[in-house]
Amino acid sequence: MGPPAGWKIAIRAGLVRRGFSLVELLAVVAIIGTLVSLSLPAVQQARESARRSSCGNKLHQMGLALTGYESARRSFPPGDDAISFRHHAWSSFILPYLEEANLGRRIDYSRPWNAPGGNADLADQVVSTYVCPAAMERFPGKQDYGGILGTSVNLSDDAVLPPGFEHGGVLYATAAACPRPCRTAEITDGLSHTLVVTEGVDRGFADADSRSPIGNARWACGTNCFLHNSPVLNTREVDGFRSNHLGGVLGLFGDGRVAFMTDQTSPLVLIAACTKAGGETDATLP
Repeated sequence: MGPPAGWKIAIRAGLVRRGFSLVELLAVVAIIGTLVSLSLPAVQQARESARRSSCGNKLHQMGLALTGYESARRSFPPGDDAISFRHHAWSSFILPYLEEANLGRRIDYSRPWNAPGGNADLADQVVSTYVCPAAMERFPGKQDYGGILGTSVNLSDDAVLPPGFEHGGVLYATAAACPRPCRTAEITDGLSHTLVVTEGVDRGFADADSRSPIGNARWACGTNCFLHNSPVLNTREVDGFRSNHLGGVLGLFGDGRVAFMTDQTSPLVLIAACTKAGGETDATLP
């Protein structure tokens, strides 16, 4: 007895696979697009959080290195060794305490920081700890963190600047007026209330800084220090207190603490934090 009539049609019908209609496909694409658009801000926020955390860790390492230097030498390093006219920087002097002892040993501190035939080549090396993960610019010897010299901001109506503003910070330049580096006992405002290093990301003119003997933004040169010279953080045309992190700038205090200073931080608080012996008692950073 043969198969029933129409069996071939039934088998073929069972093998037919139903696909997506155009409307269903468009709906799936729209859902995927919506999910992607919702997830992008979260991804960007996570990346920024990671960059900010990494930046804070770099500042913390500098804090440990500065503490190590101070313990060994009984003073903080000069921000700029200007009195010798060799202009080596605080960030060069702390290399042995920053797990960069090999680089530090090769520098000839009896010659200028950019002396040809040795120091100049070493100054071109990139020290990863000194490059902020959120930085955009790249050039030899780049430094995204600067030592605090003091403050030049005057909020009063007269033209008188804060007393000793040029050397009001911890990492000032040693010169004829201040022939030695800062000692801990001189930080009478307290280590926990005094900024030592802060971000100065992508500052100056990268093309000039990568070639100029002045080297404003290079770790080997003492001129990578800066004054607090604007009441507002992240003022793009000034030479310091600049960050690519959203909403503020990270700073290192004398006790090794790293804090995020928001763009809304009061100028009075910043002035107080940038001076080591200003006597301020009513202005503190978080």
